[in-house]
Amino acid sequence: MKCLRLAIVFLLVMGIKSAWAQSDFIMLGSRQYDVLNRLEIKLRKDSILNFSAVKPYDRKAVTERLQYIQQLSNEGKIELSKVDKYNLDIVLKDNFEWRNGFADSSLRFSSLFKKSIWSHPPYIGLKQGDFSAYVYPLVNISLGKDNNVTNDLFNNQRGIGIRGTFTKGVGYYTYLTTHQERDPLYVQQFEQKYSAVPGAGYYKNFSSDGYDYFDARGGLMINASKGIDLQFAYDKVFIGNGYRSLILSDFSNSMLFLKANFRFWKLNYYNLFSELTSTFQRGPDFLRPKKYMAFHMLEYNTKSFSIGIFEDIMFGRSGGFELGYLNPLIFYRAMEQQEGSPDKVTLGANIKTNAFKNTQFYSQIIINEFVMSEVLHYSRGYYSNKQALQLGVKRIDLFGIKNLDLQVEANFIRPFVYQHYDTVGSFTHYNQPLAHPMGANLREFIGILKYQPANKLSFEAKVIYNEQGLDSAGANFGANPFRFYTDRLRDYGYKIGSGILAKNLFLSGTITYEVSPNVFLDLNAIIRKYKRADVATSFDSNIFNASLRINLGRREFDF
Repeated sequence: MKCLRLAIVFLLVMGIKSAWAQSDFIMLGSRQYDVLNRLEIKLRKDSILNFSAVKPYDRKAVTERLQYIQQLSNEGKIELSKVDKYNLDIVLKDNFEWRNGFADSSLRFSSLFKKSIWSHPPYIGLKQGDFSAYVYPLVNISLGKDNNVTNDLFNNQRGIGIRGTFTKGVGYYTYLTTHQERDPLYVQQFEQKYSAVPGAGYYKNFSSDGYDYFDARGGLMINASKGIDLQFAYDKVFIGNGYRSLILSDFSNSMLFLKANFRFWKLNYYNLFSELTSTFQRGPDFLRPKKYMAFHMLEYNTKSFSIGIFEDIMFGRSGGFELGYLNPLIFYRAMEQQEGSPDKVTLGANIKTNAFKNTQFYSQIIINEFVMSEVLHYSRGYYSNKQALQLGVKRIDLFGIKNLDLQVEANFIRPFVYQHYDTVGSFTHYNQPLAHPMGANLREFIGILKYQPANKLSFEAKVIYNEQGLDSAGANFGANPFRFYTDRLRDYGYKIGSGILAKNLFLSGTITYEVSPNVFLDLNAIIRKYKRADVATSFDSNIFNASLRINLGRREFDF
């Protein structure tokens, strides 16, 4: 019954007659996002690739815009490196069904059974009129070592994905993978603390220190009319331009949601209505407690600048979704006051600009709660000043070296930002944080250097350093999003790092070779040094793993 109202809205939308073609969405973690981001910065003041901060992206829209870029390159109007041209071509081959001139009407074995396996992503497909279905393998198999774990680390992920269209205006996608994995010790400690495997939902223990679970996602995309797109799915959403998102990230389990995007002039207006799982104690099977989130963001985009103002609200109702929050043209805070509800409202902004050649700046600002008189006396550390800030810069072709790219990011999250006075209002889902994987009360600095010297070979070096204030002797210092801010010791004296200071240095290096399109071999090494002020020794991890991936991104635990 709790999902009934969302289902009714969806069924009403299905009745709208569609006349525009609609595709599926590009899976989060795909290499396509790196290609798009680099080309956007290179074009700088061409709005053709100034995409929204809300991911995933529509496959058809991406293909149309990249074909335009490829045409400009072929005509000599823009300069792309040899590697850029290769990456652009592979992305277009991956989105083959939306390329100009594609009109296959028979069962297509393409790159699975022909020599073209070395130049095309693997799939089997069928297209008859407006109906299409394309099946592709999903594989991520890795083996590694952690100095803190006796047994070998491994990830055994395999499954299939299906995408296509039912009619001209309705696209769909679904994929299912089965996982068996043994993770580094610090990830196992996360699972023991929160009763959750990062990024996963329901799971079973496997062997003595492994996990076994399914990851099933899918959705329908509807082009209701020109400028109005809808998505009804069980999947993940990432909002932002940074490595982290302080608004909504893809770190936690998938969620059920209905997303509406209205496009007009230079504006994008997003509405996201989702059903989440509230905090629960793991045990025998039972119906998980539900809560809900409503989110809307208005984005203004120019050729080189984008700003989005957003508002979201977390709430729970015994009767299901609060109908008042379905109104796309109302401030949630006003509705909350009308209802006399205790719901948690967050405001903020997402900003991006390609201000200089080969350079992009981005930022996120989160205002969860504040008292103006206390903001003017910020040094007093009032608990109710709950804000977060992200600042970042991306630079491509660093030092004039083609395809050498650098990203630097800083995140500052004050105590109690993601906490509420109950589990319903906390910014969490399925026992995992919805935004930053470490919660709040932290400062973090990230540096990522990527270099692709040849078409099939790439390198990545990553440095993450953060300092976080942890709870002391049971006292709540605002880091853990699952605790209630009402159990704090006092009202004043809370600054970033208050409590037991923990310092975490994460170093990672990865070499990737693309055997054939979307088939990757990875070698990865990680050094992690974690030190708490109340413990004499540090917790050091030295991790190495090798993996084979087909149509999937890397499985990473960078916290």
